[in-house]
Amino acid sequence: MKKIKEAMLRRSLVFLFLFFSFITCAQTTEVVFIQMNDVYEIAPLEGGKFGGLARVKTVIDSIQALNPYTYVFLSGDFISPSALGTSQYEGKRINGRQMVDVMNAIGVNYVTFGNHEFDYKYEVLQDRIDQSQFEWVSSNVLKVSDGKSTAFEKSGVKFPEHKILRFPGYLKNHNIKLGMIGLCIDANNQPYVSYEDYYQSAKRVYGSIKDSIDYLIGITHLSIDEDKKLASELPELSLIMGGHEHVNMYHKVGNTIITKADANVRTIYVHTLVFDDQNKLRDIKSKLISIDGSVKEDPKVKDLVDEWTTRAFKGFIDKGFDPLVMVYDIKNDTLDGREETVRYSECALGYLIANSMFDVSPGADLALFNSGAIRIDDVLTGEITQYDIIRVLPFGGKIYQVELYGSLLKQILETGWNNKGNGGFLQFYGVEYTVQGWKVKNQPIDEDKIYNAAIADYLLTGMEQNFGYLTKDNPGIIKITEPDPSNKADLRNDIRFAVIEYFKKWKR
Repeated sequence: MKKIKEAMLRRSLVFLFLFFSFITCAQTTEVVFIQMNDVYEIAPLEGGKFGGLARVKTVIDSIQALNPYTYVFLSGDFISPSALGTSQYEGKRINGRQMVDVMNAIGVNYVTFGNHEFDYKYEVLQDRIDQSQFEWVSSNVLKVSDGKSTAFEKSGVKFPEHKILRFPGYLKNHNIKLGMIGLCIDANNQPYVSYEDYYQSAKRVYGSIKDSIDYLIGITHLSIDEDKKLASELPELSLIMGGHEHVNMYHKVGNTIITKADANVRTIYVHTLVFDDQNKLRDIKSKLISIDGSVKEDPKVKDLVDEWTTRAFKGFIDKGFDPLVMVYDIKNDTLDGREETVRYSECALGYLIANSMFDVSPGADLALFNSGAIRIDDVLTGEITQYDIIRVLPFGGKIYQVELYGSLLKQILETGWNNKGNGGFLQFYGVEYTVQGWKVKNQPIDEDKIYNAAIADYLLTGMEQNFGYLTKDNPGIIKITEPDPSNKADLRNDIRFAVIEYFKKWKR
């Protein structure tokens, strides 16, 4: 009898647990945010192993099928630097058109600016804005026109500096109201853009809406240190969905959660905001999801991705590339092409490119190029294809052999060294900086000696940061040898062919 009573008690306790669990679940409301950031590629990468927006669409649909209150965010950087966007279609450059087309197809709801949205001229950006079917939120970025700063517009409607999302909670006739702000780092100073201080902008916008919302969230394209500072200065933020660094991270500052996914949707974040029966935010469950071969591709989006890829690849093939050919498998190693690496330090990828330039330049003493030529802003690993080389150097460019005095060479190297943090920082081969100064072939640079340098053609335009003096008519230049454009065998006609050939040597 005692055992029977114990069994009945256990069953009663289980029943009560299940009942109260059901009641608890029934008295909560959940809202789901799907977060992407820094997406430049519409198709899977690394031989199909990771990424792909058709796979993301599958995840979005599966979540929305369970919860209609699901929103999709992209926290900046998607129009550029897109390698496919540098190809030609319908007689003009694609310029990120494929990105917006596919983002429309997967159902992105909200975006904010990333610094790379301003890589192109204003007209190109406006075309992409007009093409977009998602909403833009920008709290600190303004358009400059005729000397005046005003909000960017789509179809004559100004971008809001905040957005309030409303959805029903457990309490009847009481909607939950989430305020949303969007902030972008001031790292791309185009003449048509002005940036307000992001911290002051965030505080100002929050002050204007705090009485109209229950909670505040941010979609940001800032560095992680700036996100952390934002969280400390505006602790009312419940969640910051960030971008810019390209690697996934999760941080908590006070009660503010900060997350970033991996670039090119290698991963995405899924946030479940749980509200209790009093419409109070009880929890934020953040899960990092890998977008890999285990996720099926949505067939309609895949068809669209394939269509754009075919269009762009045709443009590359017309220029002599074979985009899908693998040039090297770096297996478990990586080549870091992120701006925070290539624009601040000598790095393996920069050394490799400069070495490629040197190898195809007979008689060269050294090679150098501006790190701003590297536009991938991502990490390469696994199987490297010709298309990956295009991703690294989407704008190509010729390699000139320049005979110049050591005095000018030292000036060039010093300028590049002082350009840390921008595209004018130089990557080089055959040169080293020591406590005794600059050396070429282990010897200090002789200011009166003539050196033969393989130099990226863009550096001789005078347009790179602080290189206004470096033009073809600089008196320190003795002779410039340009490749013959009719000689397709001369790899100096396109730096990318030089890099591909260098990888082939590695492969052998």
